[in-house]
Amino acid sequence: MRLAVATLIAVAAAVLTAIALAFAAGSLTPAIALGALSTGAIAGVCSLWTSRAQREAWRIDAWGGAALVIFALFALRSFLWLVFTAGDELWVFSPNNLGDLSIHLTYIRYLANGAPFWPENPIFAGEPLTYPVGADLFNSLLALLGLDVLRGFIWTGLIASACTAAMLWRWGRGFAVAGFLFAGGTLGFEIIREWRLIDYQAEAAWKSLPLALFVTQRGLLYALPAGLALLASWRTRFLQPERHEQSLPLWTEWLLYAAMPVFHLHTFLFLSLVAAAWFCFVRGARRHLALVVALAFLPATTLVWCVTGGFHGASMVSLHLGWMQGQENFFVFWLTNFGIFFPLVLWLLVELIRRRGPASAVALVAPAVAVFLACCIWKFAPWEWDNTKLMLWSYLAFLPPLWEVLIARQRASVRAVACFLLFLSGGVSLLGGLRGELVTDEVREGTPQPKVGYSLQTRRSEIDGTTWAARDIPVTDRFIGHPNYNHPLLLSGRLMVMGYEGHLWSHGLDPAERKSAIDRVLNGDSDWLETARRLGAHWLFWGVQERQTYPNSPQPWRSECRQHATGNWGTIYDLTQPAR
Repeated sequence: MRLAVATLIAVAAAVLTAIALAFAAGSLTPAIALGALSTGAIAGVCSLWTSRAQREAWRIDAWGGAALVIFALFALRSFLWLVFTAGDELWVFSPNNLGDLSIHLTYIRYLANGAPFWPENPIFAGEPLTYPVGADLFNSLLALLGLDVLRGFIWTGLIASACTAAMLWRWGRGFAVAGFLFAGGTLGFEIIREWRLIDYQAEAAWKSLPLALFVTQRGLLYALPAGLALLASWRTRFLQPERHEQSLPLWTEWLLYAAMPVFHLHTFLFLSLVAAAWFCFVRGARRHLALVVALAFLPATTLVWCVTGGFHGASMVSLHLGWMQGQENFFVFWLTNFGIFFPLVLWLLVELIRRRGPASAVALVAPAVAVFLACCIWKFAPWEWDNTKLMLWSYLAFLPPLWEVLIARQRASVRAVACFLLFLSGGVSLLGGLRGELVTDEVREGTPQPKVGYSLQTRRSEIDGTTWAARDIPVTDRFIGHPNYNHPLLLSGRLMVMGYEGHLWSHGLDPAERKSAIDRVLNGDSDWLETARRLGAHWLFWGVQERQTYPNSPQPWRSECRQHATGNWGTIYDLTQPAR
């Protein structure tokens, strides 16, 4: 656990240092990357040194050991096959990563290309980048020092998985590990009727947390273990004085908390709400929490300002009753998604009220209930499913008191039945998702066909050719091309007038007007050049996706604009220069 915390400290220090230096220098450089990673390594070593007297609590029982083994198998399967190549194609293991991995690859290469700080949004030129890019920024530092980006994805995923397993164990031992892995309702019980091992929660509202969140939301690679480390430290410091020596030093808590906004805003919000609740109601916590928040106020507020475009994200909060229930029957929706979890939570609440404690359980359950109910009344992003990123933390906060106060006190047979009903359905979905599935109609003719996975439908040669052709073009110059998640311009880290509509909508940006303008340009309408100039575009890209999407375009730029570079990957035209 000490090593896991030291790793998180190293990542947080490296990213904060890189951001500060990039603001001073104007952009990231190899020298900044070396300095930031060196600073992170020093901070990690200092964390190990200052915690050398801590006792490790790794007394592993059989069931807890089994949960850790399954977590290891999940991590190896998910991240070793996270992204891979087959011939000239890029493939991903999870269908959820078709769009997500593409945008992370865009951010990493865009930052490594030297985007000015704070960066312009590469998928919506002219607007600031409103996304917590901490995990991608860390990978861009590795890329600047020569690590292959795809290998960087794999190694950061595996190391983050080890840190997460350690922090889940510290948070709630085997029950917390199993609760994270096997979260689910009743949908997985369909295996008894269908006898097929698949992810039955794939289309549900409450999806498999490891598959739908941890593997795809790269900010959670830091935020999940760091958030658990902070909560566990605060719990032992304020509520379990007999274990006070296991709490983290003040500077460690400050660094983990201050860096959180640039990795995951939802986690930062939950931690802040817990800190506020404990400040008000846990008398012994006030001085320490006030000090942590005061020290973190300036860097954390600055980072929130950056990743929200000047606190623009607050305008996306709106009333939305029922989360994703829609018109579905109330009892059917919540039972199929959560099973017996909520009946057990209600039982837990009754026990806590009846016994008036323990204080450690009440302090966790009260803010968790408040946050979960808030997520069922308001939505905090354009897509209501994104509330899951907050609900995840309420769910994790329930797990330790649910076991310690309720389930562990029952006789062995009752404990077995409770765990069976809680975890079997989610376990089936997890194993079904890890088994993988091949969508054969997405395979291009003449390419090798892996046994599992999904093709990004963009050839590596297209990305490499585009990268080479644009090597001398300033990173601040805007391109017009077909707005798609897997466009070779984006995957090579270039700035596009507009990227994938789904990403823009989920980030709170309205792409309708700009999409109409791009269509007029690429369809070669009479005002195409004037429209392109109004969008601030310097370059036009015409490749495979453009030919397929705009087959009837007369392509007037071929005769009116200078050709900058061409190849099998496509052609780049300079819209500011006449044709030769």
